[in-house]
Amino acid sequence: MLTARSAQKREQILKAATDLFCEQGYGISMEAIAVRAQVSKQTVYSHFKTKDDLFDTCIRAKCTANQLDISLLDDPREPEQVLVEFAWRFQNMLLSEEALNTYKTAVRQSDTHPDLAKVYLNAGPRNTTEMVAGYLGQLIAKGVLRPDLNCADAALQFLLMCHGKVVYWAYLGQESQETEQERREYLRTCVSMFLQGYKSSTA
Repeated sequence: MLTARSAQKREQILKAATDLFCEQGYGISMEAIAVRAQVSKQTVYSHFKTKDDLFDTCIRAKCTANQLDISLLDDPREPEQVLVEFAWRFQNMLLSEEALNTYKTAVRQSDTHPDLAKVYLNAGPRNTTEMVAGYLGQLIAKGVLRPDLNCADAALQFLLMCHGKVVYWAYLGQESQETEQERREYLRTCVSMFLQGYKSSTA
């Protein structure tokens, strides 16, 4: 069990490593991480045996931190209202500096560390997709959506639509120049089209 001081050192190392991995990629040295964390290199190795171990821990921590803190299953409001609000929060999460840096770091290292792409997918996109799929399942049970709907595929379709121009541009380091109103209107039309496309014939 870590002492309070040891836990603090570990957090210093994780923060320093995360920042440096995002800034300079995987090639950064453990010595540079120790300097940024203001600890000795020996302290770094006492917490993380290898740089792979440290990098993996950083990615996992960031993926967990970037998850949406929301539960669609407990929301009693009308589906359109629920999904429009969720889409806005989801898109904003994707645009956060931490989420963008985590994504770019995972992509940059995908050739040399393919397992990290799986870590990213499991901790981020897969978790969110399953949450949306669960909500769509509830809408099927209520007769709102078609009973033959593949919830997993539909959830992925919805989330990809929610990225929009603004996220696509941001992944390439560009500004989409869209206003907040334009972004909200885009998401509203996505939700409307999605619900209309999968609407139950009895609804």
